[in-house]
Amino acid sequence: MIWTLSNILSMLRGVMVIPISFALWNHNTFAIAVICIAATFSDILDGYFARKLNQISAVGKILDPLADKLFVGAMAVVLAIQGAVPLWFLGGVIIRDVVIFSGGIYVKNKRGIILPSNYIGKISVVFIALTLLGAALEWGSITTYLMWISFVAMIISLAGYTKRFFKVINSKQ
Repeated sequence: MIWTLSNILSMLRGVMVIPISFALWNHNTFAIAVICIAATFSDILDGYFARKLNQISAVGKILDPLADKLFVGAMAVVLAIQGAVPLWFLGGVIIRDVVIFSGGIYVKNKRGIILPSNYIGKISVVFIALTLLGAALEWGSITTYLMWISFVAMIISLAGYTKRFFKVINSKQ
């Protein structure tokens, strides 16, 4: 099932990469705030509708986290180019996402299952998004604190995903 309400919301969030990139590049703080709020609501609503309408699907398990990764990744790249976030933070975001996504593809190919996002991963993305929003809207020292909290959350979530990866790969199925 591709054309479900929840999947359409995830696809729209993925497409929001274009306007958020333009808004960031042009330092349009109002547009940045509106687009980020819209992306957040689309993320909340896609999960809600998937469960409420019984539309949880393999495609949705891929689209939802992919849309998050694209949106957050685009923000991180633009902000790093502008010098609003350091390159080590951008590297952490990209490495975490590439490792998690690659591991998911490997598990899908090896075991035929799609691993959904986990709770700590979602918390990590929230802190990353808040950090990027803070950098974009120039929240000052709050952004620095959020960046370090995000970095710790990235490490913890990556460790959790790695543990689950090896548990699934090494299970006797």
